[in-house]
Amino acid sequence: MSSSIVVGLGASSAGAVATRSFDLDDATSLAAGELQRTAVYSDGRVTPGLELRRLGLPDDVALVWSSARAADGTVYLGTGNDGRVFRMRGDAVEQFAQTGQLLVSALAIGDGGVVYAGTLPEGRIYAIDASGAVRELARPDATEHVWSLVWDARRRVLFAATGPEGRIYAIAPDGSVQTWWDSSATHVMSLALADDGALYAGTSDDAIVVRSTAPGRVEVVHDFPGNEITSLSWRAGRLAVAANEFPEAPAVSSGGATKHSATSARASRPRPGKARVWTVGTDGRAERVWGQEEGHVTQLQIADDGTVFAAIGHDGRVVRIAPDRTSAVWVDVDERQVLSLDLLGAQPYLTTGDGAAVYRVLAERPQQAIWQSKVLDADFPARWGQLTWRGRGPIEFQTRSGNTERPDASWSEWSSSLSAPGPIRSPAARFLQIRAIFGNDPSATLRAVTAYYLPQNQRPVVTDVGTKARTKRGASSTTEGTSSAPTVPAVRDLDALPSPSPNVGLTWRVDNPDSDRIRYRLRYREESQRTWRDILREHETLSATEYTWNTSAVPDGWYVIQVEASDELGNPASLALRSTFESEPILVDNHAPVIEPLGANGARVTGRAVDTVGPIARLEHAVDGGEWLVFFPVDDLLDTRDERFELDLSSLAPGSHIVAVRATDAGGNVGSAEIEITVPGAAATTTTPRRRTR
Repeated sequence: MSSSIVVGLGASSAGAVATRSFDLDDATSLAAGELQRTAVYSDGRVTPGLELRRLGLPDDVALVWSSARAADGTVYLGTGNDGRVFRMRGDAVEQFAQTGQLLVSALAIGDGGVVYAGTLPEGRIYAIDASGAVRELARPDATEHVWSLVWDARRRVLFAATGPEGRIYAIAPDGSVQTWWDSSATHVMSLALADDGALYAGTSDDAIVVRSTAPGRVEVVHDFPGNEITSLSWRAGRLAVAANEFPEAPAVSSGGATKHSATSARASRPRPGKARVWTVGTDGRAERVWGQEEGHVTQLQIADDGTVFAAIGHDGRVVRIAPDRTSAVWVDVDERQVLSLDLLGAQPYLTTGDGAAVYRVLAERPQQAIWQSKVLDADFPARWGQLTWRGRGPIEFQTRSGNTERPDASWSEWSSSLSAPGPIRSPAARFLQIRAIFGNDPSATLRAVTAYYLPQNQRPVVTDVGTKARTKRGASSTTEGTSSAPTVPAVRDLDALPSPSPNVGLTWRVDNPDSDRIRYRLRYREESQRTWRDILREHETLSATEYTWNTSAVPDGWYVIQVEASDELGNPASLALRSTFESEPILVDNHAPVIEPLGANGARVTGRAVDTVGPIARLEHAVDGGEWLVFFPVDDLLDTRDERFELDLSSLAPGSHIVAVRATDAGGNVGSAEIEITVPGAAATTTTPRRRTR
């Protein structure tokens, strides 16, 4: 079942290497482990439980799917994968009959002790006499699966719930078959006979329970949430209902035996499902009394006082649900599925699958009741501290530890016992397991267990450093994330060039395994130098993963940024760890290009655009305050910090004109100059160059 183990923190801030604890103090966390003759109640207490005796079955028996108890106390067991019926008397289990089918999916006891066996995948029903002789009683039309059998001694008929046509058949001892109800469901999964002779039936895929008093006479009792009514149990005027919900309705292959798996039809169900148990009174009121989110109910049994026992097809458990709706994990066995049970007879028993077994529930007090936690994960190697608990009565505790998620030979042995709270006696490791051994006192109770530990500090590792994009012309600021290449904007597109600013947005990523609070230190160096210079002063504490670096006082050039991450804010100096990461070179360019010399010879304008770092990213000119027009340098390539250009403006109207030239570098800085020219055809004027930068 799903579990929630609370990990508590010590007095230090969360994320630091502080004392932590595993706190197991509620029903969910206490029931998450393994219960050996112990029970966990919904109010969060653990007590000694039931003593079980496991009875052996042949190794070739895959599962015990169905069972029925005769009047003399003999228990019959329906098994797979070869359709045998076994007989249990006391502790003796022996083969009783062979049906020749894949699985005996349902059993019932008729008059004179006749054993009726429903099977799949061919939907045959057999009658077996006291000697074990088998005869085919019936093979109802369109039947592949017999899910439930009930003998009605009053009517002297055997009711059979079947699929995939969703029918109930009434079968006489002579084998004659009558269709009792032809439903619209795919399967009728479960049956229960009431004291007044009414027959209750549960369906799949629509989870409806009906009540029938005569052939074809059916009334709906309740339409339950879910998609399968797996089991029904009637006693003393109450009906218990197991309504399971699966991601999809069960899909069953109609092929022959070779097409079915070990658990046959229901093995194709999605896993896991959700389980809900309901009760319905004589007034028709349906009330939900229990539920869990993982693991479906395979069979129910209700007692005279309204107590319900639910067999769970997950984790090998039986849940006891009291009339006041409190519950307890009542039985926990090694096998994964509990498939059938009878806990109300003179010799209570249960059967299992995914490991076939029969367990007898004994009347005597368990000799040694043990509660064992699930494997507790400290996330990292840890040193163990104190083990404390709350409870009463004689209880001793042991621990073991290891570095694999599942205990294996590499784990330590179980430690010596603690009879009072004290230091954990297992070696330092990542994983820990705890067990409590109850003394010979049925009133002993465990309420809570706490194990303290100190995890090993983990180094914060900076994994990447880059820059935020500066605000683009006509656009808002965006984040380019981290980068491992120089951040040179695309050329020949003015909108792609950033607005000039001395502020460089630095960003970085960090892998912080234990979620420590991190302090970052920033440094820079010119890429050809070896000396690092601090960006932050020592009294400045930076914990964010971004920073705006003002480069106004930094010469233009290519610079490498170093980010140091340290977890010193939450750890003693002796335990603090740090790491550094260096960026690829980034461009610092805060100075505009210079246009020089700008000259004119008639209608021809010449000059050079020169930048400190470069490259020149764009050249433009405008005439008489008009539109800026792009032009290329002499070699047509904008690829250096020094670009020579010539403008032929002979197409202008003759006369005097003011020509402005501007150059933009990769940092978005713009320098400009202008000159007055005279286009031939009018009186000559003196050319006067003027420069502007911004």
